[in-house]
Amino acid sequence: MNGIRNAYFQALDALCILVALYVSGEIMLPAEYNVLVDYTGASTFTTFFFLLFFYVLDCYNVGHEDVRDSIARVSVASVLGIIFTGFTFYSFEHWRFERTTFVVLLLLVVGMTLLWRMVYHRFGQRFTTRPRVVLVGVDRAGRVRKLLNEGMPEAEILGYVGEGDVDPDAGPCLGAPYEPVEIARRYGATMLVMLPDAPVDEDIARDLLDAKLRGLMVVDIRTLYEHVAKRIPVDQIRDEWLLTEDGFNLNTQGSVRRLKRAFDVIVSLSLLITTAPIMLVAAIAIRMESPGPVIYRQKRVGINEQEFMVLKFRSMRTDAEKDGAVWATKGDSRVTRVGRFIRKVRIDELPQLWNVLRGDMSMIGPRPERMEFVRQLEKVIPYFYVRHSVKPGITGWAQVCYPYGASVEDARYKLEYDLYYIKNMSPLLDIQIVLKTVGVILFPKGAR
Repeated sequence: MNGIRNAYFQALDALCILVALYVSGEIMLPAEYNVLVDYTGASTFTTFFFLLFFYVLDCYNVGHEDVRDSIARVSVASVLGIIFTGFTFYSFEHWRFERTTFVVLLLLVVGMTLLWRMVYHRFGQRFTTRPRVVLVGVDRAGRVRKLLNEGMPEAEILGYVGEGDVDPDAGPCLGAPYEPVEIARRYGATMLVMLPDAPVDEDIARDLLDAKLRGLMVVDIRTLYEHVAKRIPVDQIRDEWLLTEDGFNLNTQGSVRRLKRAFDVIVSLSLLITTAPIMLVAAIAIRMESPGPVIYRQKRVGINEQEFMVLKFRSMRTDAEKDGAVWATKGDSRVTRVGRFIRKVRIDELPQLWNVLRGDMSMIGPRPERMEFVRQLEKVIPYFYVRHSVKPGITGWAQVCYPYGASVEDARYKLEYDLYYIKNMSPLLDIQIVLKTVGVILFPKGAR
C-alpha cells in the first residue's frame, strides 16, 4: 500500500518537473523552441536526476513527517538535482541551457513539489479511504495492533475476533473466531488480518475465500507487515514459517553470493582510494584532540558467529569501557567532539572498508555486534541468531530505516529489519540501500 502511494507521489513529482521544464522553457528559450520537443534528452535526464535525489533523500514520507523536514529534504534534493543536471548538460553541448534557465527551473520545481505536499499535509486525509481492520486471532493481538499503528497509521483498527486471554491493548472483542466474515460485514470492515493462531477450518476458509473474491482483503499479518513496514515481526513468526517462506536462501545461491563478493571488493577498494584524504584529516583531528590510538579495534561477531577484529576511527575517550561493555546512549559523555562529528557523518566507519576487502564483512548487511551483547540478546529476542547467517555490513536495511540502537528493544526492531533484508536479499535491494545510505549521510539521524 505504501508502495502504491509512493508511486503516485513520484508520478506527481514527475509531472511537476515536466511542467516546470515547459514553463521555464517558455519563459527563457527563444519562441521557436519547445523544451519537451526540442530538448527531449535534456528533459529526460533532468526528470531522472530530480526523481533520483527525491528518492535518495526520502522525500516521500508525506503526511508522516514534520512540514519543515519536508521543506528541507525537497529543497536539498532539488539543489542536488539541478547540480547533477548542470554537469550532465555541460558534457553535451546541444543540451545546454542558460544559467538563468536553471535558476527558473529550480525555483519552479521547488515551488510546485512543495505546494502539492502542503496541500496533502492539510487536506490529504479527506481524500483517502481509511482501511477498517479486524484482527482474527488473539496471539499477541496487542502487539499486532501496535505494529499496525506504526506501519499503517491511517488504518482504523476496529478490534479482534477470538477467545481466550488477550492483551488489553488489543482493543474490543467483536465476537467469536468462527464467524469472521459475518463480523466484518456487521462492522463494515474492509480488511481481515489473520494472526498465526487464527482458527481456520474448511468451512471458515471457504467463507473467507468467497469474501476475498467479493472484495474483502484477507491477509496474513506477517506478509502484510513485510510489505507495509518492510520489517518481519519476530513475535509473529514460527520455525515452520521460516522454512516454507520464499527467501532466506542466499547461501544456496552461489552466483548471487559471488556477485555480492565482487561488488564488495570493487566498491571497498574504490572507496579506500577516494576517501583516503578524508581519513587522513580525520586521523589528524582525532590525534590532536585526545591521546590514544587513532584506529579502534574491537572483536565483533560475523557470519556463523565467527569473531573478527573490526576497525573504526576512535570516537570515544580511551577509558570509555574501563568498567566493561555498555550500550551507547544519546549524548554519550564518553564521545569526544571530533568523535561526535565523525559519527554523525559516518566517517568513523571508513576503516571498515579494509574489513570488507579482507572478507570479514560485506558492504551491506546487518551491523556486527559484540559477543557480550549477542549472548544477551539471543536470550530475550527470538531468532536473533538468524542475522549471523550472512556477513555483517558497513550499512544495511536496519541502518537506513531505524536510528542507532541503544537498548534491547532497539535491537528487536533492528532485527526485524535485518530479517526483511536476509529474506529479500538481492542486488536491487542492495542498490536501494546504497541510495538510502547517501540520504542518511546528508540528513543524519540516529547517530550516537
